[in-house]
Amino acid sequence: MVTPDREDRLRHELTAGFGVGTAHPRPGRRRALRRPPRPAVIAGCVALAAAGLLLGVAISAGWMMPPLHTADAFLDFFAGVFALVTLSVAVMIGLLATDRTLLSPAHRVRAQLVHRVLAFVSIAMLLVHLACQLGHHRIGVLQAFVPMSLARMMDFGTGTAASYLMVLAVATGMVRGRFAVTGRPWLWRALHLTAYVAWPLAIVHGLTAGRHPAAWVVAGYLLCVAGVALALAARPVLALRARRSR
Repeated sequence: MVTPDREDRLRHELTAGFGVGTAHPRPGRRRALRRPPRPAVIAGCVALAAAGLLLGVAISAGWMMPPLHTADAFLDFFAGVFALVTLSVAVMIGLLATDRTLLSPAHRVRAQLVHRVLAFVSIAMLLVHLACQLGHHRIGVLQAFVPMSLARMMDFGTGTAASYLMVLAVATGMVRGRFAVTGRPWLWRALHLTAYVAWPLAIVHGLTAGRHPAAWVVAGYLLCVAGVALALAARPVLALRARRSR
């Protein structure tokens, strides 16, 4: 059984692993000596560098153009959808990770890990989606970061606002440990809750911007809405059960 102290320590260690400068050595302990990199790590780095070199040569020689065109078309079509789906699942798991009745402390820590990983994947897909839009000259660089037209505020403007709020939510998740140290967890919660605003804006952007959404895309978005709504509805019920069980 994992005690609350153990849970807090696990959560802090997990946050420190994802955070920037959040891990601090404990006083009275010597810093561990740096171990030399393992042969498997060195081999993996060499293989990755060789694969990158071969890919660069193949692209320069024109051998990779058909597969690259296929990958570009796939990412252009699906990157935005993947960003929204992973954001939706991250929001659902983030809501359920606070439950203390169904999940054990260790399971809550693992759920928070999955929540953070999905948030990073969502940001990665967002960047790919933005790169595709810029690469195909559908939007300009300034328009990608600053909504310029009031007429396009509903479609492109919501996407820009959702992007900023997503980045803010993920960034605050990375530095969660610093807010805990400064004694202002309420500020972290307020900033991290911007994900709940980013998510509906992303839904509106996905349904109104660009091409007319296919039926399966609309169905997928509705499933995301239903999943997040269910997680939101379950949270107060689970919190009430947790208070009664004390």
